[in-house]
Amino acid sequence: MDRMDQEQQARGITTQEFEAGPDHLIVLYLPEDIGTEIDPAAIFREIAADATARASSGLRMLSMNTMPLRHGGAWAGAQGSGYQTKTSVAVLYERWPGVKA
Repeated sequence: MDRMDQEQQARGITTQEFEAGPDHLIVLYLPEDIGTEIDPAAIFREIAADATARASSGLRMLSMNTMPLRHGGAWAGAQGSGYQTKTSVAVLYERWPGVKA
């Protein structure tokens, strides 16, 4: 685990990396489930900070997608009630030509 991953894990976000061809990297961000409604601003703030750090090694963000993983807090079992307690965010990065890591 590199320094960047250790810092994120200390803040409750773990990452997994997947090579996606010679010039692309998929990074999966997994905030921990704390049992309450997720805080999107906090999650995206961490992803933006990570993207800034990755840019210095020649990676730039191309796209992002989210996947809800757990829904909690349903009220009386009513459909559509409650909130997301766990999510994941996948970011596709591209390596800038001519930039060495």
